[in-house]
Amino acid sequence: MSDSPYRAFKEKLCMFADGQAGIRNPFVIVAVDPALEHRVADRLSSWAAGDEASPTIDEEVTVQPIWLDELLPRTRVFELAVALGNETSPKRIEATLRERLAEELVEEMLKNEIDADDVRSQRHIVLLLNLGSLYPFTRASELLDELDRQNVRSTIGIPFPGEVVGGKLNFFGGESRHYYPAHQIDAPITEVHLQQ
Repeated sequence: MSDSPYRAFKEKLCMFADGQAGIRNPFVIVAVDPALEHRVADRLSSWAAGDEASPTIDEEVTVQPIWLDELLPRTRVFELAVALGNETSPKRIEATLRERLAEELVEEMLKNEIDADDVRSQRHIVLLLNLGSLYPFTRASELLDELDRQNVRSTIGIPFPGEVVGGKLNFFGGESRHYYPAHQIDAPITEVHLQQ
């Protein structure tokens, strides 16, 4: 496995897509300096399109970026929050989003983004990009749990905007957590890794 966490993340995704067994599902997560989240997402999208060669994606493996910031406004709970606007308190809107967003994002992915055959195939890599846009309404763990509940068997990759604190991921200074059942790349992606 590479010394670069950016490359190690892509290598681990390819290993899962090539058939390596995961804890439960083939989920891979890597911390990313929050200031670099969008650049990393763009680079991963280029890799998915075949514009970034390393590591090479096996011919039988497909890679699909899903932009969470673009998916968010297509959820019913987001539409409800916008419709309520000044009709209710911001705390109530936030509570509604926290309660339903992960479920509705996964529902939208399965309905309109990921092909039904790909949902059942570990050889299909799904990159969940721009997770930071969902803060504070949902977390990576909630998305992974919902994907697991929906029996998604695709290989899932999440660049996580935050830092590693004591081996756990820390999202925008919140409580540090292990994201079981995800395989976690130990070091965070920083500026130097994007130069390699």
